Amino acid sequence: MRGKLLVGVALSVTVGAGCTPSVDRVAGDAGPAGSAAGSASPSAPSAPTTASSGPGTPTAGSTSGPAPQGGEIRQTDWPNAVIRKLGFCESDDSVVFRNGSNGFDVPCRILPGGAQPVYGEFIVEEPANAPSTEDALVLVELGNPNAARRQALVPVQLSDNGRGRYAWPVIRGDQPGSGVDQVMTFVSYRLVGQNVEATVRTLDGGTETRRWRKADGSGNWERY
Repeated sequence: MRGKLLVGVALSVTVGAGCTPSVDRVAGDAGPAGSAAGSASPSAPSAPTTASSGPGTPTAGSTSGPAPQGGEIRQTDWPNAVIRKLGFCESDDSVVFRNGSNGFDVPCRILPGGAQPVYGEFIVEEPANAPSTEDALVLVELGNPNAARRQALVPVQLSDNGRGRYAWPVIRGDQPGSGVDQVMTFVSYRLVGQNVEATVRTLDGGTETRRWRKADGSGNWERY
């Protein structure tokens, strides 16, 4: 179902104020939103300047109106996407987003705060001689603001017919702490070949770089 995987290319996304991201889909280290690629200063992210803030903001490569039925994953209208197998949002089957939220009392929000997806061929599939198709990595947040929220990076793939979008195993942020807003957030994230690298803000307010790679053929992740 997929071609050869992208190797050695880094695609990065940087999170803006409030620990929500704005994306640079370019090679180089992630830096504050609006900075040039290669600027490595993730400890003090600024407000997003590369994209308008707000969960309903269309992302790069998206189109206005209903989500398209086929083609490339870059055509996805993420704030209004339907994503299958996204169990992180406490759904057994499909999660239906409208204006960036699933609308529940404990909401699941996609690309909060003006975040954008990162694209690349990083989900392993067979046969290897099939036409290659890009995948997406998007930020999702479960929970209400100023409460026990939790974030996750979600790999999203097109179905065989190009019409559906479904999630693979996610990279979860740490469990929230006991404080009112003690939440681990993804300050920036990027693809490095088949692996994921992110700068995170930990529960104590510090920042650190974390890296994940595939743990098995089912798409589960492990830190390394």
